[in-house]
Amino acid sequence: MDKKLEELTVEEWGELFPIEMVRPQENWVSIFQEEKLLIEKTLTKTVVLDIQHMGSTSISNLASKGSIDILVDIPATILFDEDIIQQMQNIGYEYCQQGGYGPVYMIFAKGFNREGKKEQQYYVHMTPKSHTELWDRIFFRDYLREHPEVAKNYENLKLDLVSKYSKDRRSFTKGKAAFVKEITELAKNGAIDTRN
Repeated sequence: MDKKLEELTVEEWGELFPIEMVRPQENWVSIFQEEKLLIEKTLTKTVVLDIQHMGSTSISNLASKGSIDILVDIPATILFDEDIIQQMQNIGYEYCQQGGYGPVYMIFAKGFNREGKKEQQYYVHMTPKSHTELWDRIFFRDYLREHPEVAKNYENLKLDLVSKYSKDRRSFTKGKAAFVKEITELAKNGAIDTRN
């Protein structure tokens, strides 16, 4: 299939990349660290102001889809910059604009092989820290790191959702939304801001 990722329909995404939960892997952190260094080297630290590992692969002992989610803070003045897009494409990423989580931002994906070959998958979410809908996920991550019992509840929720929506990412994500929002608010109300 020659379509770009952003051109795929929801149904095509479901058929090509069904959601599969995998057991926790110790090497997820080192995979993130290697990709972080590659992104910093490619874009330089004048572009990459901060880079964080987020999502389930950033939390110990938590089952996950296995994709590495990376959150990158960049200056607002270079959001959607063509040079950044080209540089990320040069290291194997596909680009699209992402909406639905507050302001539109840049997202890059790598490892989504259309021929069925399994590859390590990455999502790089690139937006200034003023995009709180995304950067608040660091509160959620830190809370789950500190509260393994809550992380286990989250894992059980995702396992239940994937049994129903393995080919429907929107419904899978929607099914997690209330839990993520509740824990994020709880974390923000009692946490020290570790995003800086």
